[in-house]
Amino acid sequence: MKMSRVLRFFFYMLCAFMLGSAAYAQRTTRNKLRPAGGIAAADLKVDSVLFDTIVSPEPHTLDVNGYDKPLRSRRETFFATNNAKAEIAALSFTITYYDTSHRMLHKASHHVPVNIPVSETRQVSIKSWDTQFAFYHVRSPQPRGTVEASPYEVTISVDTLFVVR
Repeated sequence: MKMSRVLRFFFYMLCAFMLGSAAYAQRTTRNKLRPAGGIAAADLKVDSVLFDTIVSPEPHTLDVNGYDKPLRSRRETFFATNNAKAEIAALSFTITYYDTSHRMLHKASHHVPVNIPVSETRQVSIKSWDTQFAFYHVRSPQPRGTVEASPYEVTISVDTLFVVR
């Protein structure tokens, strides 16, 4: 009888130990991994680049229209029309924000991956610069009620186009 109690005690202790070790957090990341075949990024040929860049494109290579950012929006959107002779894979642009007296409020540069086929238009969306919801674009709907908010204007200049070969 005593032997079965001792065996039962050791069995429960063994089960508790196994459950405890299984629940213990394990480190799943591995250090010093190398790619199979030993091909480093520096060994890749320049021909493997999938797109070309156009720095300071001509003014009408990409048309930007329809900018919008309502007062409580976390996103800014606009439409980009591809007038180039190749498909656009990404674009880099700078947005400058002005108050109604044309004093600069903010300036931000963005790089956005967006596929725009030739002669087509796509909507581009970026995170808003107005994190406190205190501004709205002059052409967006006016805020309702007694909310105090400031209107602003923007200029968007395209810095670089990334076109598909």
